[in-house]
Amino acid sequence: MAKRLFLHVGMPKCATTSIQAYLASQAEALARRGFNYTFAPGERIPDQGNATHLANALITGDTARAWPLLDHFLRSDGNVILSSEYLFGVSRGAIAQELVARIRQAGFDVGVICYFRRQDLWIESDYKQHVKSGADWRRGIVALLDERVEKQVLNYNAMLLNWARIVGHDNVLAVPLRPEQGPDHAVRRFLEALDLADMLPDGSASPKHHNVSPPTGLIEPARYLKRAMLDRGLSMPLVQQEVDRFFEVAPRLVRVPQRRFLLTHIRRQRLLQNCENSNAALARNFLGGVPAFDMVPDFDELSEIPLGAEAAGILAAYHVDGQNGLRRRSHLLRGLDLLKRSVAGRRIKS
Repeated sequence: MAKRLFLHVGMPKCATTSIQAYLASQAEALARRGFNYTFAPGERIPDQGNATHLANALITGDTARAWPLLDHFLRSDGNVILSSEYLFGVSRGAIAQELVARIRQAGFDVGVICYFRRQDLWIESDYKQHVKSGADWRRGIVALLDERVEKQVLNYNAMLLNWARIVGHDNVLAVPLRPEQGPDHAVRRFLEALDLADMLPDGSASPKHHNVSPPTGLIEPARYLKRAMLDRGLSMPLVQQEVDRFFEVAPRLVRVPQRRFLLTHIRRQRLLQNCENSNAALARNFLGGVPAFDMVPDFDELSEIPLGAEAAGILAAYHVDGQNGLRRRSHLLRGLDLLKRSVAGRRIKS
C-alpha cells in the first residue's frame, strides 16, 4: 500500500491554527499511528504549521529552498501531514504540479484538505486579522473585500478545481465551516479524513480554540489607531505593541459596541448573491450536491451603525478615559508627595 501525504491548505481564518496546534500537541500519538507531523530542524514558527516555510518558498518561486525542505518530509517511512494556510495560494501556479509530481515520485499518494467559511463571514475574519496582526494594512474592509473579489479568493470552487486537476477530484476533501458547528468540529473532521476519528471520540475534551479575535466593535477603532501611527512613520513593532495594548485596555475603559458584523446587511447580501453561482458549483463538484452554507445573512441592527462615526467615538472615549486615569494617578502621586513633605517637615521641626 502506498504511503499517503496530506496537504492541509487552509483556508486562512478557517480553524487552521487550532488544527495545527492539535497536530503539534499530538505528534507522538500520530507517529504511533503511522502519521508524521514534524518540523524541519530550526524551521518551527510559533502558531504556524509545519509547512509554513515550504509554502512561502513555493509562493515566491524559491525552489532552491523549497525542494530540500520537501525532501526532508519525504524521507518519512510513514504517512505525512503538511499544513500551512499559505498552501492555499500555491494551487494557482504551475509550481503546484511540480510539488505533487515530486511527492508522487517519492512513493506517496497525495490528498488535499481545505476548510472554508461563508464568504461574508470569512472576509470579516480576514479583515480582523489584517488589523490585529503585524500586516501593514490601513484601508477599510470594503477595500479588502474588493481586493479579495478581484483575485478570486472568494471563489472556493475555482480554487478547489485547481487542486483537483493536479491531485485528482477524489483526492480533494472540502470542509465547510458553519457557525452552528461545535468548536471541535474542524479537528474532528480532520481526524476523520485520516481515518483516526478514535483519537478524539465523542464526549472527550474539546481541543483548545486558538487565535480568537477581539470584539468586533473594537476592530475599526484599532484600524484607525494603526493607520494614524503608520502614517506618522512609527515602526511596525511599536504600532503592533500599541494595537495589542488597545485591545487589552479598551474593554476596561470604554463601552464596547455590541455590533456583530463590520459590513452592513445589504452589503453582505450582495456579496452572497455574487457568490451564489460559485457556491452552487462548489456543492455540485465537491459536496455531493449538498449546499455548503445557508446563504441568508443575519440582520443585526447594531451592525447598521456607520463604522467611522462609531470608531471615532470609541477612540475619543479611550483617549479621554485613559487621560482621566493618568490624571487620577497624577493626583495620587502629588498627594503622596505632599504627605511625604509634610512628614519630613514635622521631623525637621522636632
